[in-house]
Amino acid sequence: MTADPLDITSVQEADLDAVTALVKVLQWPHRREDIALFMRLGTGRVAKDAAGTLLGVALWWGFEPAAARLGLVMVSPDVQRRGIGRRLVEQVLADSAGRSMRLLATEAGKPLYDTLGFVAVGACRQYQGIYAGEPEDDAGIRAARSEDLATITALDTTAFGAGRAATLRVLMAAGRTAVLEDGAGVAGYAIERDFGRGTVVGPIVATHDADAIRLFKALARPGFVRVDTPVGSDRFPAHLVAQGLAAAGADSLVMVRGTWPAPAAGARIFALSSHALG
Repeated sequence: MTADPLDITSVQEADLDAVTALVKVLQWPHRREDIALFMRLGTGRVAKDAAGTLLGVALWWGFEPAAARLGLVMVSPDVQRRGIGRRLVEQVLADSAGRSMRLLATEAGKPLYDTLGFVAVGACRQYQGIYAGEPEDDAGIRAARSEDLATITALDTTAFGAGRAATLRVLMAAGRTAVLEDGAGVAGYAIERDFGRGTVVGPIVATHDADAIRLFKALARPGFVRVDTPVGSDRFPAHLVAQGLAAAGADSLVMVRGTWPAPAAGARIFALSSHALG
C-alpha cells in the first residue's frame, strides 16, 4: 500500500505567502492583507504535496452559537479535477461538525456542494466600479464609537442570524464604521475598508433600502468600490448602478448545509463584508 502523497494539515500563519501566491495565480482580487485578515479571523486546511508545495486551501469561520461560513476554497490549476477540493472541504466539514455551514458557490462549484449536502437558498451579486462621489454628511448618521460594538453586534445578529462579535470587532478596527440612529437608537450600521482593488462597503445592515443607501453615501469614497449584495432588493442595487457601479460576473449561489439560524424580523443585510465572511 502506497502512502498518500497529499498532506492535508491545519493552515498556519507561515502559509500566508503561499496562499497569497495561489490567489494571484487564480487572479482573485484579494491582497495579502485581506488574506491575512481572513486567516486571523478563522481557521482551515491546506493541501500540500510531498515537497511541501501548497496545492489548495479552504478556510472557515465559526459564529455563535453553532454556525459557520466556508470560503477561500482554492486549488492550484495544475492539480484541479483530482479531488483535492473535495478532500479539503470534507475535512473542514469534519472540523466544524455540529455547526450549520453557509457559503457562496459558483455554478461550477455547485455540483460538489450538492453532493456534500448543501442546498441553494438564494444568490448574491457583486457590484463594482469607479465611484466618483464623496462621503456625504447626514444628520442621522455618525461615526461609530467603541461602546457601540454591543449594539452593532445585537443588530447584526438579528439580520445575520448568528453572533459574530469577534469578526465585527476586527472589521471595525480595519476600516471606518458608521451608525444610523432613529428616535429609538441605532437602527443600522455599515463598515467601509480597504480591500482588493480599492475599497469594499459592507456589511450594511438596515431596515429599509433608503437607510442602506444613506449609509453607503456616508461611507463610500472616490475610486474603485465593491459591494456584494444579496439578490432580492431593488432600490439599493439600482442606486449602486446609478453611481457607476455595475454587476460583475455571474451571481454566486448562497448554499447552506444544516439549519442556518433564522434572522429576526426587522433589520436585514444589504451588503456583505465579503464573499467569504458574509
